[in-house]
Amino acid sequence: MTRWRGSGRRAAASWDAAQVRLVRLDEETGETALLRRVLPEHRLPPEQLRFTGLPAQTLPDADSDPERFPYAVVALAGALTDPATARAACAGFGVLDRAVRSQLVDAPERAVLLRAYYVTPQWQGRGVGRTSCSPPLLDGLAVEVAPHAEEIVLCVNQSNLPAQRVYRAAGFGFTGNTVPGDAGPQDVMSRPLYTGIHPEPHPRYRRTENSQ
Repeated sequence: MTRWRGSGRRAAASWDAAQVRLVRLDEETGETALLRRVLPEHRLPPEQLRFTGLPAQTLPDADSDPERFPYAVVALAGALTDPATARAACAGFGVLDRAVRSQLVDAPERAVLLRAYYVTPQWQGRGVGRTSCSPPLLDGLAVEVAPHAEEIVLCVNQSNLPAQRVYRAAGFGFTGNTVPGDAGPQDVMSRPLYTGIHPEPHPRYRRTENSQ
């Protein structure tokens, strides 16, 4: 298990749930540049890595797919101003996917899929997972990128009991559907999106080969 040293530990010690926010990574800002710089440094222990991927692969995959919107979980209310601050506060990663398979839910055209999600080891057990998967944070982001969506869905490995507990605490329930996965069968979980606001679709920033 990899754990950050120094500033990351101090940040975790003083953290509270109100500081968690989700930062879209498909927009070109100084903050997203810092997050993109530190995300490839993330590591997970083998027993967790078998259930998900890391941004070194999943972020380029999302960048190349116009239906996928990557985001960082940030455990700091204030702005990220330098790599050390970004490294300490970047608590996780996820992707929202507007292309939902019909095997997952009855109305995929009204759903958005959460995928490639994780929280780093030093932030686990602090409520970051529950907060970042609950209303209003995840719901606001989901409706921003997928205004048509009324439901958010995910797939969780049947052996990944800690993740199941986090998702249940965030309001997700099992649908009864099961799909195959690389590490074994996955149960489908979903919940309604709790928001009455459906804004216009947000323009998606497309990275180029020269983007830093």
